[in-house]
Amino acid sequence: MYCLILMLWELSKYRCAAWFDQQQRRPVDIIRSIKLHIGLALGKMMFKTDHSLATYQILHSYGFTYHTVAKRMNLVRWIPPLVDFCLNVDGASKGNPGFCGGGGCIRDKRGTILLAFANFYGVGNNIIAETRALCDGLRLAHFLGVRLSAIYSDSSTLVHSIQQGICSNWHIQHWWRPFRDLLQRNATILSHVFRETNQVADRLANHAISSMCNESFLLVEWDHSPPLGEGALS
Repeated sequence: MYCLILMLWELSKYRCAAWFDQQQRRPVDIIRSIKLHIGLALGKMMFKTDHSLATYQILHSYGFTYHTVAKRMNLVRWIPPLVDFCLNVDGASKGNPGFCGGGGCIRDKRGTILLAFANFYGVGNNIIAETRALCDGLRLAHFLGVRLSAIYSDSSTLVHSIQQGICSNWHIQHWWRPFRDLLQRNATILSHVFRETNQVADRLANHAISSMCNESFLLVEWDHSPPLGEGALS
């Protein structure tokens, strides 16, 4: 679009100069001016994705080059707790709003899953599912007397709202305040993690939606847990 507008602009300038100023410009000069402006524009732009080899060859044949953002690879892994146990939670919503559910698991420092849960919440959105899942996980750990040293969630919105002490949505106030009080009382660290390190909780949340019921799984019952896949447990 920019090239088309630029060509029309240069041709219009040539036409006006010929009509009103009786100035003649050679076609090669017009082409050189268009290529110069296109080259300057491409030099200042930064593309997020790389183009195909054929596109690059076409641009190179006209003397153009372009720049792309260098892709950085992040090494992502699950971080075990230094002491006590950690809680991973996640929520899911099919439709947003739609049927939603939450899931989570409590692990020790060796990565062994002590307890997991998958709860169905009916109709709601993602933030409701994320909040209720975190609230259920905290209540379950408190009920069993399990001391949590770290809590992981892949919802940056929820984590930031807790860290700033401001509820981001009035729909979640009913669950937001109780688990905030539990976090402050127990001095537990809530951290945001990438979704790739939260696969078990994600699978449990989706299992809750498909089963439409509330389930919990102890370590001795883990062989009968919902299918999570080998990658999720690693």
